[in-house]
Amino acid sequence: MLPLSSLTKKDIENVKLLSFDVDGVTIERGTEVSEKGMVLTVKTKVVSSRLLEKIGRLKKHFYINFTSGRSLLYLARMFAPLLWDRVTLQGENGLFTLVDGQVIQTDQITAAELEKTEMIRREIGELARVDVNIKGFEPKQFMITVHSLHEDEQIENIVRGVDTAGEFYFYWISGEAYDIFLKRFNKASGLKFLTESLGLSMSQVLAVGNDVNDKSVVEGAGVGVTTSKDDLEAHYYTEEKYNLGGEEVVDRLLEIVG
Repeated sequence: MLPLSSLTKKDIENVKLLSFDVDGVTIERGTEVSEKGMVLTVKTKVVSSRLLEKIGRLKKHFYINFTSGRSLLYLARMFAPLLWDRVTLQGENGLFTLVDGQVIQTDQITAAELEKTEMIRREIGELARVDVNIKGFEPKQFMITVHSLHEDEQIENIVRGVDTAGEFYFYWISGEAYDIFLKRFNKASGLKFLTESLGLSMSQVLAVGNDVNDKSVVEGAGVGVTTSKDDLEAHYYTEEKYNLGGEEVVDRLLEIVG
């Protein structure tokens, strides 16, 4: 891996699209989830106005994409000042893409897959009644994101018990939650879908990530950048000039394009 400061204009001469992970890259990690009966409370961080302004300047030179395990509704609220020209959003780890005012699902989910997903969700919900470690579920269309105080073997065993064919992943994300869904839907498959719809290829993407659910997209992009080199390998790594590596990437790109 190379330090981000060594990135040059030649290195990005083929890049047409920038894809940023959200949590830990453009906003601080940390989501407060509390679920009691029919009342769900979700509190998250916000994107700084300074970073939004800088990314807005990059729109003159690149398409901008934000990819996350979060729902599109949350993402649209986070990045509202940048929408909609030359900006796309991808939610639930690449399952949904919001582009040109249209929400597109990457591929159809079968009835059998939906049944397994609901079974996993239901069994974890039953566990939550007696497991004080589990704080609640983030609102998602299909993907399951369950917040807990720490990693929970009982949650992992539920996924393994229902998913005997090994079709699902479970990622422990940001030290606060499990993302659980079908392996065939990931950030790389979502980004490939997006690039093809824009007439681009993955080789024309610079992708920024920091966690295990970013591995596929950072590895599949023409240029990959990690903001957490101890957790995720990439072509380049940020050098901790800021609390959030995403801003360091944005500043370096602005320096290069002028």
